[in-house]
Amino acid sequence: MIKNYGLALIAFIVLLGSCNNSQKSASAQQDTVKRATLNKPEEIQQISEVITRFVRAYLSQDNEKIHALIHPEHGMAIIYRPGVMDDFKLVDTFDFKSPVPESYPYSTFQNDKMLTFESLPEFKCETDKWTKYGFSSDTTAKSVTHLLDTIMKYQGEFNEVKYDDKTLSRVSALEDGSYRVILNPTDEHFLIFHVKQFEGSWYVTLLDRSYGNCDA
Repeated sequence: MIKNYGLALIAFIVLLGSCNNSQKSASAQQDTVKRATLNKPEEIQQISEVITRFVRAYLSQDNEKIHALIHPEHGMAIIYRPGVMDDFKLVDTFDFKSPVPESYPYSTFQNDKMLTFESLPEFKCETDKWTKYGFSSDTTAKSVTHLLDTIMKYQGEFNEVKYDDKTLSRVSALEDGSYRVILNPTDEHFLIFHVKQFEGSWYVTLLDRSYGNCDA
């Protein structure tokens, strides 16, 4: 009986570690959501504008300008790591004085990097370093993430968290087909977020405060 319990405990730890490592991996996981490649000049101009506007507003900590980039109906998701597992919070407003989580203030830093459209960098927990530095977004059809779906899966499995239909619908609207952006001029300073187009207008739909942090 004790032996069986020990084996079950080991299996749980291994699975939990696998969950955490998968969330720390920088390579974008692909899902079944279809997403078009952005390559037309007008498309690149539109996505470039919302990305650079958000970065400027975030680094200057301008709440009003951030609010203008949050969808009035769907809001925004913020991913964070309260412990071993990642979690997220859906918000309708954004306030630099009330960070999510409260223990992790929104920090600012200097940025002199120009936005490029290419494969995203990876953060390696073994070295605590990025594979490359810069300011980039992958606008190909292949780079699709489903971070929120992964979090909900593990929260449901390990913490028995149940999400209502409204939350599921909102999560899908925010993440499905979004484009990931990583600004990382150094190992210590980075900003990771997603943008998505709704009926011709672009919004910031997700702020990832967990990735790039390998603490348990």
